[in-house]
Amino acid sequence: MNNGLFDPVIVSFVFTPLTVTGAVLFALWWRQIRDCRAELDAPGLLLTLAVRATPEARRNWGQAMLAELETVHGGLARWRFALGCARVALFPPPGETLLQPAERSPVFGMLSVALPPLGLPFIYFAAVILEAIGGSPFTQSSRWSNPDAVMIMVKTLVLLTLGCLVAGVPFGLAGWLRRERMRWLSAMGLILSVCIFAYFLTAMRFLSGGD
Repeated sequence: MNNGLFDPVIVSFVFTPLTVTGAVLFALWWRQIRDCRAELDAPGLLLTLAVRATPEARRNWGQAMLAELETVHGGLARWRFALGCARVALFPPPGETLLQPAERSPVFGMLSVALPPLGLPFIYFAAVILEAIGGSPFTQSSRWSNPDAVMIMVKTLVLLTLGCLVAGVPFGLAGWLRRERMRWLSAMGLILSVCIFAYFLTAMRFLSGGD
């Protein structure tokens, strides 16, 4: 099927930012584990990366968890243990995060990186679902009983998408000002938002046949 929402040009337009962002993050992750990927399995690599992201004050705890992981056997058990420890390492109890500003969890930094590349896939899948249910509200063949309500929903989805595209700016600034750990995430989120929004405007102009 090469028409409508499944046109290869539209699909490429929608998923290019997410693909590029994923590739960059994978490259950074691969660089981080290059010195230990031969000796550790996937749960061990996950926990190692999480421990490296913890503040110095919690590094001994992280090393102890890595040592304890060696005593856990079975793939599912190892994944459960590694995921639990990684969650605590990245998002410590609130009482601890308030002690040192520089040790705050990178919540805003992660959001600033995750939201911009998800904006276009979000509205794409929403459009696919809406069209599958009642057809496009912009055509005469629409099966919606209340097209006006659908149009309000579409406008809301567009606003949410634009919010995702620019979310890296406020969340990135918030993460930087809060002096979160891994502040490179906040910087990356800022750059991502600007680049993806510029890409969106350029691609929309191209797809609409603008000069």
